[in-house]
Amino acid sequence: MINQTNIIKRLYPTTKVWLVIAITLCSVFFSGYLFQYGVFVIGLILAILGQVTGKYLSLFFKSIFLVALFIFIIQTLFVYHDHIILSWGIIHVSNTGLQMSYTMTSKIVAIGAILIWFFQVTEVKDIAAAMQNAGWNKKLTFVILSTMQLIPQMSALTATIADAQKSRGVETEGNLLTRIKSFVPMLGPVVLTSIEQNEERVLTLESRAFSSKVRPTLMLPIKKTGMDKILSWVIIIAFLISFYLGVFK
Repeated sequence: MINQTNIIKRLYPTTKVWLVIAITLCSVFFSGYLFQYGVFVIGLILAILGQVTGKYLSLFFKSIFLVALFIFIIQTLFVYHDHIILSWGIIHVSNTGLQMSYTMTSKIVAIGAILIWFFQVTEVKDIAAAMQNAGWNKKLTFVILSTMQLIPQMSALTATIADAQKSRGVETEGNLLTRIKSFVPMLGPVVLTSIEQNEERVLTLESRAFSSKVRPTLMLPIKKTGMDKILSWVIIIAFLISFYLGVFK
């Protein structure tokens, strides 16, 4: 349910979606890379306001930062470009390579940072309620929400099975080779348990009249406030002005 004590978490989900869409489109179409890298700082400020700073930084540096760093290194050092600055064996550093690396990684950083912030300050059940309020087809809503929850559910399931395997004497910690060996025995239980959970989920949905054409009653009613409407229009207008100045000027 929407947090009533925090100004960011209290916002209606679609208000935050407008902000995510605006920043994503600006990151894709704006030239250069300063704005795109700056989105990380914007996300950090919003994360501080939303009281999720630790989670925001942890997820960013464990995922987006590593991907961007890997792409930057490969694109800069190992992909051949014109205007070579430094060359040593298979390593080539050029102005073109640096510019392309900045452009590619900045967009990844911008989009990844704002998405991480959004999912840290917006609960899945609030997203579901907003979709139902908007009149979305409940089957489509279920598919989207299931996709959002897939990775956390699989991570939790894998951790549970790893603990069970460890209690049976299977080595799950150590060097890379040991981890690879322990991963293979877990594949079977993970797949079979996932299939079993899908069957249980289907039975649960049918027991709750999921196939019924009657509009369901929301257990977590959420409503847009006047602040949400004002902020939505401010974001849209600011985006249109920024997009025009950044792309057509």
